[in-house]
Amino acid sequence: MAMIIDKATGLGLNHQISERQKALSKIHEKMGTGKQVNRAQDNASGLAVAKLLEAMSRGYKADSINIGDAMSAMNIGEGATQGISDMLNRMRELSVQAANDTLTDSDRGALNGEFQQLKQEIDRQTKSTQFNTQDLISGQGPLSDGTGKFQVGPNAGGPNQIDVAKSDLRPEALGIMNMDISTRAGAESAMDGINKANEAVISTRVNFGVQYNRLEYTHNNNENMNINTTAALQLIEDLDFAKASMDKARDDILNQSAVLAQRNFQDISRNSMLALLGQH
Repeated sequence: MAMIIDKATGLGLNHQISERQKALSKIHEKMGTGKQVNRAQDNASGLAVAKLLEAMSRGYKADSINIGDAMSAMNIGEGATQGISDMLNRMRELSVQAANDTLTDSDRGALNGEFQQLKQEIDRQTKSTQFNTQDLISGQGPLSDGTGKFQVGPNAGGPNQIDVAKSDLRPEALGIMNMDISTRAGAESAMDGINKANEAVISTRVNFGVQYNRLEYTHNNNENMNINTTAALQLIEDLDFAKASMDKARDDILNQSAVLAQRNFQDISRNSMLALLGQH
């Protein structure tokens, strides 16, 4: 009976040592990765939530890039509208001059030459003002034809997107394509037409500014969500090193105690066996 008890005691000590070593192995893994959840068996529900939060956080980071790109595009577009507005103002100035009958046909021809050059430059700029090779003020492509969307949220669908306003400042869209100030009648007609064209350009510039401001608020909200989502993720994942160190110290002591107890048990068992053999 004593030998049965001794065997059971030995198995119990071996089990304790095995459990302590498993616990130490887990603590070493957590301290090595800095995370308290490394696999599902550590915390199944916690891991599921952590992976969802991680996906959201990465989505917010991608959104920040998207929003930054969109804001850059709006800045480029607004800068271009300023230049076009300046050219239209110069064209109107030339029209006012050309409407004066103190000028000769030759004088009006010189004014009209500059007028036509400015019109051509407006056409060129509307077709060359781009962000990432996409037109911004030509009415062509998703960033200027009114069909584009900025992806500013971590998920699909309307609440995660902002519509891009239409921006078409080509001479034909502004109604200045066929203007000519080589005659007094043409110059008078150009004055009214350029006023309307300038209103369209100013409206487009306002749209760029409004969208930029909206994107700025969107960026601030996105950063706030990312910061707090990351904080929630860290609460689940990040290891409390102070507690882990205490747990490690405790398990080290328990493991050493179990090993020492096993060693003492082996010595006692050996001595008991020798004593039994000496009685025979």
